Amino acid sequence: MNVILRRLALVLTSTALCVVGLEGAARVYAPVPETPRQPALLRGGFSQPGDHPNHAPEYSVTVHVNAHGFVDTEWPDTQPDVVVIGDSFVQAAQVPLNAGYGRKLAQETGLRVESMGVPGAGTATALGVLKTYALPRRPHLVLLGFLVGNDVLNNSPALDSKGDKPFYDLAPDGGLVLTNAALLASREGPLPGLWRASALWRLGWQQWARYEAAVDKVTRGAGVPIDFRVYQPATDPAWEHAWMVSGALVAEMARVCDHAGVKFGVVLFPDAVGGTTAGEARMHHDWPLTASWDPAQAHARARELLSPIAPVLDLAPALRAAETADPAPLYLAQDGHWTARGHAVAALASAPFVRTLLPPISACDDGSARPAASPAQESP
Repeated sequence: MNVILRRLALVLTSTALCVVGLEGAARVYAPVPETPRQPALLRGGFSQPGDHPNHAPEYSVTVHVNAHGFVDTEWPDTQPDVVVIGDSFVQAAQVPLNAGYGRKLAQETGLRVESMGVPGAGTATALGVLKTYALPRRPHLVLLGFLVGNDVLNNSPALDSKGDKPFYDLAPDGGLVLTNAALLASREGPLPGLWRASALWRLGWQQWARYEAAVDKVTRGAGVPIDFRVYQPATDPAWEHAWMVSGALVAEMARVCDHAGVKFGVVLFPDAVGGTTAGEARMHHDWPLTASWDPAQAHARARELLSPIAPVLDLAPALRAAETADPAPLYLAQDGHWTARGHAVAALASAPFVRTLLPPISACDDGSARPAASPAQESP
């Protein structure tokens, strides 16, 4: 009996030490923020102010979340020239802070740019961010980063499975009506006590949730990841409705900005499929059903839908040209977001467009200098 007890104690001790070691490794090498409570508009793992390690096979960075809950440098009290609103491509949590789109745009233009990215959110969240966070900053220009590859999907509760963000529908008069006013205030996973206490539990649940989400995307897309359905040549009623709602949301953002006396523009962000020939070829190879689907058609539709509302710049041509000129990757192969080079190319292509949208004055309201506007650049 004593031998059995000693062996059992040895097994339990070894197991406990193994769990403690894995917990320590999770805290150091793959920490998942607790995000116990956050404002309803700010979803995702990086909304708590401070510095957070973000490690993955393709990158290892420290993510700085400023006092306002956004991945960006700390904002001074002075009036910004530009506020960029968008999703995880604007957030840029996969690259060093100064390599993200907003910071690179500031470097390219010499303007003061503030970045407000909320991952996986869509234009309904962007509208809320505009009203709640951007306009109180009194910017001269608001740029909406519209990711063609999934923002249309993100704007439809019939297509998007996320329930922790706002959704709008079209009212009979053509306006917008909020359909889910009661948003989740807590983002804790199962067993809240263990979620708060254990980085290992949070990491395990995050990986399982990602796996389930990937399977769910293919299921809801009828054999193809549902994100890719935006590229199909003939869309069903749910997608047509999502396009209409997307246009109405951008129009409302333009109206709100105009009422506030703020310039407004749209930059179409391509995902790897829309932004590179290699990404498009990979989609066709991995999902044969998509062989006849052309991402350029979705970007053309976005330009056609949004150009009557606001000035539009499509970044797909610039990124494809950069891919042809230099084989260095623009997108992370597995993660799908821009690399530091992708952000730099996007910012460089955006800079002339941004300058044309700003009033050609030599000083900002707070007295700081602003570069003069350059000759106009047409939207591709």
